[in-house]
Amino acid sequence: MTITGSYDIAIVGGGVGGLALGCALAEKHHVLIIEARPGIVPSKRGLSLQANGLEALQKLDLLDRVTPIGGKTSHVACYEIDGTLLADLDYSILDHPYNYLLTLVPSELERVLRNEFSRRGGEIQESTSFKEVVVHHDSVKLRAQCNASSLEFSASIIVGADGENSRVRNGLRLPTKIRECPDHFLFMLAGPLDVLQEKARQYFGLGKMVGFFPVPEGTYIFYYLPTGRINDLKARGLDRFKTDLTNIMPEISGPLDSLTSWDDIVYVAPKRVGVRHWVTDRAALLGDAVHAVDPSWAQGANMTLQDASVLANTIERCFQSSDFSANRMKAYENARRKQTTFVQRQSDRTARLTTTENRFNYWLGKRIIRKTGRNKTLMRTALKASAGLSDHFSIREQLRFII
Repeated sequence: MTITGSYDIAIVGGGVGGLALGCALAEKHHVLIIEARPGIVPSKRGLSLQANGLEALQKLDLLDRVTPIGGKTSHVACYEIDGTLLADLDYSILDHPYNYLLTLVPSELERVLRNEFSRRGGEIQESTSFKEVVVHHDSVKLRAQCNASSLEFSASIIVGADGENSRVRNGLRLPTKIRECPDHFLFMLAGPLDVLQEKARQYFGLGKMVGFFPVPEGTYIFYYLPTGRINDLKARGLDRFKTDLTNIMPEISGPLDSLTSWDDIVYVAPKRVGVRHWVTDRAALLGDAVHAVDPSWAQGANMTLQDASVLANTIERCFQSSDFSANRMKAYENARRKQTTFVQRQSDRTARLTTTENRFNYWLGKRIIRKTGRNKTLMRTALKASAGLSDHFSIREQLRFII
């Protein structure tokens, strides 16, 4: 059986980026989101929204819906593994209305966005795998599969919001470079911890890095794992791993009781994605599909939300002018590429200095963190960049961090 339908905009991928874009467009246009998952899958990790992501949500008129499901933090205390304080990073010094972190559970964010997308008139086709896209002069034709049914849709524009392994990107044959990041991570959600309500914490050591951030009714933990070490870690046993975390931060012992098996922990080998062209006639990519980034700056979802805000405005102008050409769509790429390239490069550099087994790099990374913590001007510069509010460091600024 073949099911057909016609829409103004088809978005492949019902994660945070696809849903945010859909919310921005659904009140004025007929929008379809194609999602491979059968529904919302409860997350086993957290997500920190920073100033740029929060600002994008405000522009999309979604921030009031999202704020109640997150935990606000204005300070991140950085320690050596032995407990020596390196720096107390104070986001409140940023001259910005959203000078804090909002840490939440991604599936709860998706739930809020899904409800809002549906309320605004959008449609979601779940349990559906994207198969093929063909761009014509006057429309886009896409084919998908849902169980035993073949689906064929037409739209004025298609958007690939389907992650680092984007099928839409492959279907559009856009030249792409993908490489695995050298730093792998374990992500998990433990029980709540009162001591984190005022300050999140990160601990650094040679070849080690772990973070503890508060989420509503829990604690989000991320743990750096050198490439190729996951099997060795699991062979030592979950209890030994929990003991390692407790040795770093004794207060976490009780909350770790909620982790009862390795199934409660997500292992991630991040990828870095670079795409030569973000748009073609009647098509665009956003988020990890076009610029997946090392997690060191926690900017992936934030940049995706910025993409959604800018792309929504570009698509509106396309409909106003009835011009869906790559040249018209290029305004979105032009507005976003410089900042995303900057974040990718700086995230890579931060990873080399903080998630490293190289003694010199580790020494230099600690030096930079200490200098940043002691100098408010440097702290403001660093946090402005890592919070997605700037797209470059001057040569003078770069030197001040090191010298």
